[in-house]
Amino acid sequence: MRDPVEYAQAAVVARAIKSRLLRADVLREAALAKDLGEALITLRESMYPGVGEAKTLTQALTSIWGGYFKTIRHMAKVTPGEALNIVLALEREEDLRDITTIAYRSAVGKPVEEKLPSAFYEGTLTYNILRDPELLASPQKILEFTEDTWAYKYVEPALRVTRELKGGATPLWAIPLLIARLYNDSMEGLSSEKRSGLERLLCPHIEYRLLSALVMARHLDIPSRFIDMVMGRKVTLCGAPLEELKGLYEREADPVSLAGELRGLLRDIRVEGKSVYEILFNSMRSSRYNLKSRAISSMSGYPFNPAFITASLVLLKLEVEMITFIVASKEYRVKPAEVVEKLGLETL
Repeated sequence: MRDPVEYAQAAVVARAIKSRLLRADVLREAALAKDLGEALITLRESMYPGVGEAKTLTQALTSIWGGYFKTIRHMAKVTPGEALNIVLALEREEDLRDITTIAYRSAVGKPVEEKLPSAFYEGTLTYNILRDPELLASPQKILEFTEDTWAYKYVEPALRVTRELKGGATPLWAIPLLIARLYNDSMEGLSSEKRSGLERLLCPHIEYRLLSALVMARHLDIPSRFIDMVMGRKVTLCGAPLEELKGLYEREADPVSLAGELRGLLRDIRVEGKSVYEILFNSMRSSRYNLKSRAISSMSGYPFNPAFITASLVLLKLEVEMITFIVASKEYRVKPAEVVEKLGLETL
């Protein structure tokens, strides 16, 4: 049995990542800080190089997201080949979201104004696209730039949908669907046991993406054939066949009613609420809670497998997203109490 040998280095890195994560009380203190400077001082003992010395939001995000991507790349160097794609999926999720956003903005003639996570690390495709005015001027050139990369098979259908729908608010529904597809593709080739372990870990995240994609698509009245176009093929995601999900989508004309029907298939998240906003907010919070719980559980078990090392990166991802929200809230003067409530840090 070669797994203990092949996964030994990755398991050591995974444990090191988990040991460097911030305590919940530190995150709460940062959330309650009166301004950006105070929040960054609270975060100075984190694993993100230079965050405590940052003076601006851009400098802080460069430290936070740069540290995140560098950690994934380091893990990838010591990861066995069979698990490499699932490790890189944690980076590619951000890169895919950002590339698709940029290409959509280019297609509809709008500038990119957001602070995109993968723009802060020079190893991403997004970083290179944003630094080439010729690419930014044309969605077709962006697509051609991705042609020999992992991203092409996701960006191409997104742009095709954008063209056919003449915009169609593609990022709101197609990006989460593409992310679900990315994670599904990244588990291909693994044994059934290893894939099962990864699905137990990742299904709260995948199911939230599926729910948000289908509810937003229904809210925008997107024809079901475009869902097929984005997914590319018939798959089963976390035990839910795409054809069955699509059948519910076609039967329910109201997004809230659709969410209620999806509740029976998406069992790893909480689906409840009286409006699209409530449904998506509640399912996002339950997804994050369940994802964290499963990552901690995965790391308490057998260490020489893909789920163990991926779980460490999931915990890191959740922390990075939380810190990003905290520092951005200081820049935009969100009340600390609202930040604490949004992040579920009230009970500490």
